[in-house]
Amino acid sequence: MRLSYVRRFAQGAGIVFGLFGATGIGMTHILFPGLHCYACPLAITVCPIGLVQNLVVYGTVPFFWLGAMLAYGLLAARGFCGWFCPFGTLNDLLSFRRARIRANLSYGKFAVLLATLVGAWALSDTVFCKLCPAASIEASIPYLILGVARVNGPFLVHMASLAVALAGMILVARFWCRYLCPMGAILALFNRVSLLHLEWTPSACTGCSTCVDACPMGIDPRREHDGHNCIKCGECVDSCAPDSLKLRFGWRGKR
Repeated sequence: MRLSYVRRFAQGAGIVFGLFGATGIGMTHILFPGLHCYACPLAITVCPIGLVQNLVVYGTVPFFWLGAMLAYGLLAARGFCGWFCPFGTLNDLLSFRRARIRANLSYGKFAVLLATLVGAWALSDTVFCKLCPAASIEASIPYLILGVARVNGPFLVHMASLAVALAGMILVARFWCRYLCPMGAILALFNRVSLLHLEWTPSACTGCSTCVDACPMGIDPRREHDGHNCIKCGECVDSCAPDSLKLRFGWRGKR
């Protein structure tokens, strides 16, 4: 079975889990392994970025947050971006134009993460949440429809950030995931050590570069699969006729 079929199922499961409040279950203490707004009317999970901002604001040592991030990072790292994150799925749905990644700009997500933490500390506020395009879709718009929110300055700021993100996704595949996502930046720190990993066998490679064309992140999977931009989606694996690329789960062998 092609990995892309399994991935679509996993992405669907991520959306269902994100909206599991529709079952009547209330908010839990579970951290969502992706970008998902905890202010969503149907959310039962906590947004890692929203939580860490609150912990910074109140000066609380984030033991639980660090433990959860360590667990998610060691389990799949950015594989959650490619297989489970609802906002990552939206990026996929709007990926009409493939393009090579601009390596220097891809460090922007780390700058966004740093600015998020510094902003929370300096302003004692969850600044990123007020700009997050995922929150625009999952909270601002639903609450407007429900009559709880109204069109005002903060709502228009959310719509502007959403418009920029959507335009970027249409112009460049996985634009948000490549350049801006702070959650992707956190998970990227574990990409080289996670149990879910991509393996390349040079001796089996024919050099056809179909994997490069297939990659939604615009990287060369043969040489950059351990880098911070690989979301371990497996699109390159499906495209590789000689099977020189494989997505595996488990301890890594010797290199």
